[in-house]
Amino acid sequence: MAAGGKVTGGRLALVAALLCAAAAMAAAQQASGVRATYNYYRPQNINWDLNAASAYCATWDAGKSYAWRSKYGWTAFCGPAGPTGQASCGQCLLVTNSATGASTTVRIVDQCSNGGLDLDYDTAFSKIDNGQGVNDGHLTVSYQFVDCGEPRE
Repeated sequence: MAAGGKVTGGRLALVAALLCAAAAMAAAQQASGVRATYNYYRPQNINWDLNAASAYCATWDAGKSYAWRSKYGWTAFCGPAGPTGQASCGQCLLVTNSATGASTTVRIVDQCSNGGLDLDYDTAFSKIDNGQGVNDGHLTVSYQFVDCGEPRE
């Protein structure tokens, strides 16, 4: 601050630039009009075991607690916005069915190649589908990265 407690033009520009950068980063963590297919991981039948599911993120997350692995439904992630590869593992998404507004929070446990999401049928896809998605073979969704509500193990 300049004398008298006034913010100088240079500092104001810096603050504005930082706010713009933060807004751009936040916007890069969400997408809409995304294709979400489904997969039968069936984690409830395999004790939420990432190794048994042959999930990409098992390398880093298979040793996490049962409570951590089972807190959210599972998804593979290959969406157009957000981190990829190991950096996406364990992160959470709020996924919303664009047609109905129904939403659920899921944990990223795998990679995919469909350009969107591959939701576990039982723990995620069926929770936001009204029957049309399974008939069509996919949903159109929006997603945003959200805090999983726990410390990273």
